[in-house]
Amino acid sequence: MSDFDYLQASLIMGGVTFALRAFPFVARGFIAHHHRIQVLGRRLPVAMMVLLTLYAVGVHHWGSPADGRDQLIAVAVVAVLQLWRRQALTSILAGTLVYMALVNGWPGL
Repeated sequence: MSDFDYLQASLIMGGVTFALRAFPFVARGFIAHHHRIQVLGRRLPVAMMVLLTLYAVGVHHWGSPADGRDQLIAVAVVAVLQLWRRQALTSILAGTLVYMALVNGWPGL
């Protein structure tokens, strides 16, 4: 492939990426009141947290339950906060902070 072909491919990929990112803002009037979009808005944050949790727990090598103590405590914190407050960002940040505190052995934990 020539340099022009690489440039052309890069411009096409950039244009498609920009269009896909801009679409929700351009079509906001149409998609904001669509029933399926509202359902996705309610269910997607929890679904993403479940996928991230399954991935995080799945990549850990479990020799014994004590090996994953820090992860399980952080997952419990995320689950409790999500069920209580229903704010995905708060739940994820709190779970991350608890996990990092436990892994690094910060004072008092």
